[in-house]
Amino acid sequence: MEKKKTMLLDWMRKVHLLEYAHCYQSRYYTRIERNIGISAFVLSTLVAFAYKFPEIDNEFFKDYLFFLKKEYSLPLLLFVVALFTGLQTFLKPNEKSEIHRKLGLEYEKIRHTIEISITKENSELNIDRDIIRIKKKMDSIDTIYVINKYFNEGKDKVNSFKKYPKELSFLEDIE
Repeated sequence: MEKKKTMLLDWMRKVHLLEYAHCYQSRYYTRIERNIGISAFVLSTLVAFAYKFPEIDNEFFKDYLFFLKKEYSLPLLLFVVALFTGLQTFLKPNEKSEIHRKLGLEYEKIRHTIEISITKENSELNIDRDIIRIKKKMDSIDTIYVINKYFNEGKDKVNSFKKYPKELSFLEDIE
């Protein structure tokens, strides 16, 4: 029975890691959405008020920085705004952020289920039922990958708790 609890603890470590990884990935996509949105807003506001900007008459600007003239800069700014808007439309960082946020919450629910199973007094039959139930929940999650950086950050976060046994320690060493 102790091996089974150790196995559940190992599952909990993995679930905890994935919970954090998906939360970090969600925050990543939220930052992308925010940065693209703010950039598009600022540039489109510049374009909207560009007709009030004074003309640049300096010879240096005329010869070397000609693209700062309204007839060049406004279309360029509008092009960049269109690119940012296209990025938001086609990359859909907000939707991806929400998917990862929900996955993180699903993993959190599974972790809480494992915590309850580990901390209650169990008979051999009950822990077997819990293992089957938890395994079904884990298998039913339609998960997606996270960037390695966020997977490793989740792993580091979970390892920093120093609460979990060594990974796969419930298995006997086979040589």
